[in-house]
Amino acid sequence: MANPRANVFLLVNLGCEMLYVIDQRLKAQNIAEDKSVQVIHDITTVMLEPKFIDSLLNGSKHTNAQLLTAEHCKFMLNDIATCSLMRLDEQSMAKLWNLMTMVYKWQLFVSRHQHHLLEITFRHLEAINRLYPDAKRHMLIDFTKNTLLDFWNASGEEAQQSIYQTNRAWLQCFNTKISLLIRLGFQAMDGSFIPDVDQDYFEDYVQSAGDNIYIKSAEQQEQRAKREPNSMDQLAAQLNINPSSGEDLQPINARQFQQQFEQAFGNVLFDEPTSTSSSSGCEFVQLQPTTPSGECKGGTSILNQNLLDLYSKMH
Repeated sequence: MANPRANVFLLVNLGCEMLYVIDQRLKAQNIAEDKSVQVIHDITTVMLEPKFIDSLLNGSKHTNAQLLTAEHCKFMLNDIATCSLMRLDEQSMAKLWNLMTMVYKWQLFVSRHQHHLLEITFRHLEAINRLYPDAKRHMLIDFTKNTLLDFWNASGEEAQQSIYQTNRAWLQCFNTKISLLIRLGFQAMDGSFIPDVDQDYFEDYVQSAGDNIYIKSAEQQEQRAKREPNSMDQLAAQLNINPSSGEDLQPINARQFQQQFEQAFGNVLFDEPTSTSSSSGCEFVQLQPTTPSGECKGGTSILNQNLLDLYSKMH
């Protein structure tokens, strides 16, 4: 039976995955660091605002409490994502939603015990704490962790198992193919997950589920490039991106190759697997500026109240 106490874990974990993608896009779009810092800090502040977290926890205890629908959850996270200096068009939000839900679904797929849910949640929170860290956000994230830990311990074994299974069941309807997961060998051509991957890095990803998979994957690629300096040339040759055999072959530039690959295969990164691509799928989430920087901080409390009102109406 669906347990409404799962709501806070759904929103926090999906929200952290959302921050990972937004951070990647801020860097990729060369957004000024001061604006990037404000975006990340504003979203974190709104998402983990104590009154909002408290409403999720206490609201779930009511006899008429309901589990959040995917539509409600997506609406709330979209509001949180656009609380700062940026906005997302409908297509970008859809792509962002695909990444958030499928990566979180994979994390729970490779989990084996109810307590892994709490571990994944804490890794998410610790990872967003490393995004432009500052003392205020550190205190907020620590407070959230302590609040969730108290809630979890007070729930008891049976309720913990129910919360865990509700999170897993809630994600079962999502089956989008994600290029990063396919490239790592974690997802099959039909969108299903592969339980045992014959790669030396698989267990590391499983043990660190909840960490920023985009940063982890990029670091893995860099290490592989150092070990196998010719791997990019071999990949380019397989894709017929190198010059024809009648011309002198030049060493391929990795950045140029990635741009050429994305131009050639950009339209299939979500609909079709691209196991050889270095792309994560984040590039399809486009951020656009919205309000002047001075307007944002005054608006976070208003947005928090709107979220509280919305959540109370759902219950």
